[in-house]
Amino acid sequence: MADLKETQNRHGQDVVSGNMAGLMGDFTPAGMAKVMATMAAGPITATSFEAKDLGNNEVEISYIGDTTRVVWSKWIQVGDKWQIDDVAQR
Repeated sequence: MADLKETQNRHGQDVVSGNMAGLMGDFTPAGMAKVMATMAAGPITATSFEAKDLGNNEVEISYIGDTTRVVWSKWIQVGDKWQIDDVAQR
């Protein structure tokens, strides 16, 4: 099993590269509903990202492109993988 930091970094790269198949497994059902509401502002278009560990299984990922969008997420361990259970745009 990948550790939380590795999973968060892979998630950030999947967002930048548009790897939707990789992203789908990163969300609990509650997290998926929240990300759909958060992304109502439109898709993230970025060329890079920076992840900031906030402790307590929380991270802020800055998606950097023409503009920067900052997304906070709370991760939980589900079986042998880490998934996003809560998310909000900051």
